[in-house]
Amino acid sequence: MCGDEFPVLTASSGAAGLELMKEHEIGVVLTDQRMPGMTGIELLEKVETEHPDAIRLLITAYSDLQAAEDAINRGHVRRYMRKPWEPETLRAELRDAIDLYNLNSRVRELEQRLLDTERAYSLSVVATGLADELRHPVGWIRNNLTVIETSVEAATSALEEATPNVNRARGTLAQVANAVTDARDGVKRILELTEEMSKAPEEAPAEVVDLADAVRVALRKAESSGLRGRALIEVAMGVEPKVLAPRTNLVQIALNLLANAIQRAANREDGQGVVRVSTAILGGQAVLDVADNGPTITGDLDAVFKPFGVGGRLQGAGVGLAISKRIAEELGGELQVSATDDKETRFRLTLPPAPNGASRS
Repeated sequence: MCGDEFPVLTASSGAAGLELMKEHEIGVVLTDQRMPGMTGIELLEKVETEHPDAIRLLITAYSDLQAAEDAINRGHVRRYMRKPWEPETLRAELRDAIDLYNLNSRVRELEQRLLDTERAYSLSVVATGLADELRHPVGWIRNNLTVIETSVEAATSALEEATPNVNRARGTLAQVANAVTDARDGVKRILELTEEMSKAPEEAPAEVVDLADAVRVALRKAESSGLRGRALIEVAMGVEPKVLAPRTNLVQIALNLLANAIQRAANREDGQGVVRVSTAILGGQAVLDVADNGPTITGDLDAVFKPFGVGGRLQGAGVGLAISKRIAEELGGELQVSATDDKETRFRLTLPPAPNGASRS
């Protein structure tokens, strides 16, 4: 009945259906409640355990409604349809279920890309900080090695004119000279490594992205991770500016800013923590604002963008804001922090708009 619209595989029993799912990617499972061997709910309970991403639908008679409602409440079934069902109703339900499965698949894929992007940028930001810290002591070592080399040469020249133990002294100084040479080679290699560590990770391909859409994905991710419930989030995205950038990078920035704002708002001592999110076009630039009424940041506001710096800690290593600032600058934009007249802390992402001739990928 539906094979002309989307691929359909059929099985004569629940056990046969489970075998099919081992061999094929099944996005939607539709089953009758009354089947040989096991009931539809028993089948869908197994599907939930073994193939949790599949969308589960149940067809049931009136007498089985209570069981179907219990299955929905326990999360085993997304929806049930009561007999007799209409063909068009069934088609519509299947279309909705397939769309949901495809959407969930895209979200999972994007989440994995987000993790990869965050991991790469985290390593890069940490490595850059470490490289900067290493350059100074390595420079001191190199300068001191030069002094040692000069001193060894001077001592060798002096010994040529002096003591009867000149050969033994010359051998000792030669060992020192060799050690200095080895140390200098080591310093050179460290400097080469610090340069490699400072390089940015490879970029994903750029595409035309609605900045507001990237924010919506980040909000959904924040909700699934349990962050969103820690503060009241007010969203105003009537304007949807388009930018040319890797989608995962934009979602990464939005998610980092949301996580930071939510955690700050959750630490408000007197009253409800609030996070305000908005997109706009200001001065011809695409803008994302994320503001919170959390504790006031004292001292240098820009210190929040330093890896591991005070106020810059998100979850984990504390590099989320540093990562976001770096990505923004690589995209030709900027990320700034300021205190608003409403005594809120606002992070503003500004990016150049997508060129008119750019095509959506």
